Amino acid sequence: MSKRRMVTGILMVVGIGLTLSIVAWDRWVAGRWCEHLVTVDLKPGDNMVQHMISLKEQLPSSGDRVLAHLKMRSWEGRLKAGRYQFPQGESVRNSAARLATGNREAVQVLIRAGRDVGPIAGTATRHIHADSSRVATMLSQDSMMWRVIPNTYEMWWESDAQTMAQRLIFEHKQWWSEDRLAAARALGLTPREVTILASIVQAETAVISEAPLVAGLYLNRLQKNMALQADPTLIFALRDPSIRRVLDEHKEVDSPYNTYQNLGLPPGPIRFVDPRYLQSVLHPVEHNFFYMCAKPGDTTHNFARTYREHLRNARAYQRWLNKQRIFR
Repeated sequence: MSKRRMVTGILMVVGIGLTLSIVAWDRWVAGRWCEHLVTVDLKPGDNMVQHMISLKEQLPSSGDRVLAHLKMRSWEGRLKAGRYQFPQGESVRNSAARLATGNREAVQVLIRAGRDVGPIAGTATRHIHADSSRVATMLSQDSMMWRVIPNTYEMWWESDAQTMAQRLIFEHKQWWSEDRLAAARALGLTPREVTILASIVQAETAVISEAPLVAGLYLNRLQKNMALQADPTLIFALRDPSIRRVLDEHKEVDSPYNTYQNLGLPPGPIRFVDPRYLQSVLHPVEHNFFYMCAKPGDTTHNFARTYREHLRNARAYQRWLNKQRIFR
């Protein structure tokens, strides 16, 4: 055999081997690796090595093929924090590309209306990486509390408290459309003041259909420069939500939230407000009521135009409280 033929033969064998290797590799990376939906979380702040270790720990053994493809393409340095989902039957190539391009999943984050910031922060961080205590601290800030519009939002899993704050501020600006701003101006209120008043209205009534009536009453008192005398603000000032019967001694609490002693609105909202109550303040019922009192055995209120009428309603409610043995 001549030297030329030998070289040619060797080259042919090598070529065939390379071709077979390429075909095999292509089939390998195009092949399916997961038999069911797989979810992995890559933590923010981790480096490339930590991300690869985390993938190794969270992926099933068949996911080693994805890791091998990442290394072969030198894509480890592209890994980004986030939640990634790999659907059943996805190929090795597509899964590796998903990781390398940061094609991560958004999660649903529920911001609830309510009074207690701890449980609200706990619910908000149920599906994201953010620390609930830091979110609670962020939500409790005076600059944030009135800007929170309770709703369900899509956020990235790796979101922290600062990222959430930025998103909530953005959503707050979006909610306050020009029509809503105009409605607030017509009432002589700023968006912050609307939120403060709405928080009182929501604390007063759980019946949303009654909220515009309650809002109208408080607006009447503000226009007449009367103290709001809102019991929920006293309960907030006393930090005692167990109070079911406001007594004269409660009205002596030294606090800017004491609306029996201080005219106008308190300095901030007393709860995170359901946006329906914001609407009730922006679109109140016009009437001549200045007083209200809970109805005995009911969740709604009796409304009165005069203090004499109000006293009759209040005495009836006090008698009912006594019968129920509710003294505090």
